[in-house]
Amino acid sequence: MLLALLVRIIFIFGPYHPDLGNHLDWGNRFWQYGPKSFYSESIWSVSWPNQPPGTMYLWALASLVNKLIFNFAWYLNLKIPVFPSTLIPFLQNHLHPALVKIPSVLAEVGIGWIIYSLIKLFSNQEKKALFGASLFLFNPVTIYNSAIWGQTDGLINFFSLLALFLFFKRKYFWAILSFMLSIYIKLSLIIFLPLFLLLFLREKIRLIKVVAYFLIAIFCLVIISLPFVQGNAFSWLKNLYITRVFGGQGNMLTANAFNLWAIIFGIDFSRPDLGTFFGVTYKYWGIFLFGISYLLTLYGLFKKKFENQTFLLSFVLIALSSFMFLTNMHERYLYPAFPYLSILVGEGIISFGWYFVISFIHLLNLYNLWFYPRINFLINFLEFDGIVKIFSLTLLFLLFFLFRFLIESRPKLKNN
Repeated sequence: MLLALLVRIIFIFGPYHPDLGNHLDWGNRFWQYGPKSFYSESIWSVSWPNQPPGTMYLWALASLVNKLIFNFAWYLNLKIPVFPSTLIPFLQNHLHPALVKIPSVLAEVGIGWIIYSLIKLFSNQEKKALFGASLFLFNPVTIYNSAIWGQTDGLINFFSLLALFLFFKRKYFWAILSFMLSIYIKLSLIIFLPLFLLLFLREKIRLIKVVAYFLIAIFCLVIISLPFVQGNAFSWLKNLYITRVFGGQGNMLTANAFNLWAIIFGIDFSRPDLGTFFGVTYKYWGIFLFGISYLLTLYGLFKKKFENQTFLLSFVLIALSSFMFLTNMHERYLYPAFPYLSILVGEGIISFGWYFVISFIHLLNLYNLWFYPRINFLINFLEFDGIVKIFSLTLLFLLFFLFRFLIESRPKLKNN
């Protein structure tokens, strides 16, 4: 874990994706506008905020820490003659982006610890636990996402995976609260909610108890949202998710994801998901295909009597299915599959070869269009006609293969 942290720290002061311009701007303007009028302001350097308050708290904290550290360094520069003045422009250019990357960097190390703990819980084998955790911690996909790009995927997946770990430890309320925190930061992992509800069904937890836990968790999130609220807190938060979060995600057919739509149309940002096929928009075709995938996953779960193996594989399948079939998918949105894949490979349930192929294709997908670091032969390779479609088709084939594996394989992990 320390080595994985060190590797990421090496990269956080380097270049970052232009997407981070939003995070830097939102954090700075949080203090300029104040939380009460934050979402109603109209002047933004990049784009208006379309994420929940949990994200804004993170960027506000990063902005505040950046200001405190920079002001302290400036004070030392003025007062102490031997202070290295060259540090000031370095901090001015790199400190704030590095601080924005830190939450996901720490979260990924935390994911490694949870993977290790879950494998130990299932098999009580140290070598398997270390192997599974190392697969995730030293996967270039995760390092590129957090330490180089600076995205929040590591953070939201940490809370989702922590929820699963807390569930297996029978800390049910804290599991629900952890999952709700993931949604409070970003809505991406709402796709896992039915699987978590089925886990409660498997354990025969009383419905009234589950509902009460969810209501308490929602109430906690409403309380910490109060600084932003204008009017009724529950109505304001509901309206924020409907209009800003759900309503502010765009309508591209594919946002650089190597998926079904890339197979058919290639990577074309000008093509919206409002086009039709047999009178039905691509958006709804995507939802339909994802729904079929979910039903197949649920069928596998019921067939295997909710074994732990099938639940872990189900998280992989739902993550991969949403990436492959839903429209407006960004390249980063395959990330949620990797923590669960790492557990399954560490346990010896899924082969390392599958993990390697999915990781390799996803890394190329992350690299595509940003092209950092600039490697000319790799850029030319990805721009070669048809190569994106070949990689996308390979992922689709692997998805079908995993569905077959879910339905036909025998359970191997004991229930806890």
